[in-house]
Amino acid sequence: MRRLYLLLFLFMSCGAVFASPGKGIVIGDVRFNNVLYARDPDPAPSADFQTLIVPIKRAGNLIIVEAQVDTLEGNFVLDTGAPYLILNATYFRQLPKIDDQEAGGINGTSPGSFTTYVHNFNILDLQYSRLTAGVVDLSFIENGRNLKILGLLGTRLFSKFAITVDLTKNVLYIHKLDNKGNIPEGEQLFHNKLLSTPFSLMNDVVFFKVSVSTKTFWFAFDSAAETNLFDYDRSKKLPGAFKVISRSKVSGLGGSKLEVLYAQFDELTVGGHVFRENKVLLTNLEKMGESYGHSVDGILGYDFFARGIFSINFVKKEFDMYNL
Repeated sequence: MRRLYLLLFLFMSCGAVFASPGKGIVIGDVRFNNVLYARDPDPAPSADFQTLIVPIKRAGNLIIVEAQVDTLEGNFVLDTGAPYLILNATYFRQLPKIDDQEAGGINGTSPGSFTTYVHNFNILDLQYSRLTAGVVDLSFIENGRNLKILGLLGTRLFSKFAITVDLTKNVLYIHKLDNKGNIPEGEQLFHNKLLSTPFSLMNDVVFFKVSVSTKTFWFAFDSAAETNLFDYDRSKKLPGAFKVISRSKVSGLGGSKLEVLYAQFDELTVGGHVFRENKVLLTNLEKMGESYGHSVDGILGYDFFARGIFSINFVKKEFDMYNL
């Protein structure tokens, strides 16, 4: 069984930054109150392109994009489980504080976490003149990957666009949309569609319906989740569907121990397409649902989206996947 980075991605990057109405956001076990939702929206970005082609790097199963915050350029994790830009306190603790957050959780406090804004943020020709962000210690991602990580790229950064990720060529495409919310016909790069499904954007996290065996569930889609996850209690409602490959105890934030089962199952249906021979971690996702502000049955991560080229239209709220 391959190494499980659950310390990083079960409570952190599987929905790395969670939003809950009226309660702020949660990173790991730490809740941040009174952030971002009460503030005015940031100015629209400048996008002098039709389709922006952005090279990506890979760190394990993570998608890494280079971006620039003011004068500092470096690696960011593309994270559709995060609602907005999150900066690593290791490099950005000197930024001005909009809100001096009291960040506390069941494992104690997280000193130095706050809300800020940056004057300039850009991914090549996608440029933001002012952008609100959260600042938190992300050093445990760096330690797990031995890679300098400046932050996480969440969904609000792309709320006016569609994005397409081609892992075979290691390219991220950012598409400007027409007045109907579509990628212009001349800019459509892929046509051999494997599936298409609508999604709901709940607290800036992508959710859509999937079927496991014969039952329908709500799954979050998270481009920073290194594997699929399914709630253990819900899995018991599907007797015989899962074959356990191995058991493991992993360390959660704060030193707590969590047992997970690594399993396989045969039938996952998304957008009418059936995927066979699926891998998944079975564990308790109750806290995850509390953090989302919406119950979550499972999470689709790398084991799912590596099977095709995926595209997310944040305006029309459509998820598409194309054959490799």
